[in-house]
Amino acid sequence: MGEKWNSEAIKKLAKTVTDAAQPVFEEARIKTEPLMRDVKAATKPYIEKAEPYIEKAKEKTEPYLNEAAQKAGPAMQKVVKSAEPVLEQARAKAEPVLDDLKAKAEPMLESAKEKADPMIQKVKKSTEPAAKIVKEKSEKAARVAAVVGNEFAEKAAVKTSKNEVYVQYGDHEIRTEDILDKARADYVAHGHKLTEIKELQVYIKPDDNAAYYVVNHHDTGRIDF
Repeated sequence: MGEKWNSEAIKKLAKTVTDAAQPVFEEARIKTEPLMRDVKAATKPYIEKAEPYIEKAKEKTEPYLNEAAQKAGPAMQKVVKSAEPVLEQARAKAEPVLDDLKAKAEPMLESAKEKADPMIQKVKKSTEPAAKIVKEKSEKAARVAAVVGNEFAEKAAVKTSKNEVYVQYGDHEIRTEDILDKARADYVAHGHKLTEIKELQVYIKPDDNAAYYVVNHHDTGRIDF
């Protein structure tokens, strides 16, 4: 019989009662909160003044309280033992009432479940397309992110790697980066500023032992090797 006290139906019914009472408790708490703050603030000075006397009284009475507790121990055990049959009898009388309550509550719980099931299925069915779209878009976004990440990684590798290009002809060897540096220096030497260079094209002509450059598709110059 003891297992019926913890049945799931009784728990659900107790939860329903608690949930129903919660708004009332909350409203009462909100309404009394300012009053409690005022009472606390008004009594604080008196409590602070009384604390030393309370502590002193506590120190004086503690030995007597301990002694009383020790003497009361056997008497309390006797009271508890004598009360056990009464409690057992009350429990036995309460069990049929709880069983009846459970029996009455089960059809209502079952009915509520049956009524809720179609709504749950309807909500689930209506959200399935949206969930599918979200899943597809998430997978697509993940694929795009992976591709973009790979592209960034490749570009970063190109930028961070050390690259050098040499042009060899006859007995000569020219590093292209040196040609670019000389082209910029020659452009500046002709009265321009380095910051004016937005675009620079260099054309190497081994037959002339020279390179020709064009800055910003306008200014031109020549560099001899």
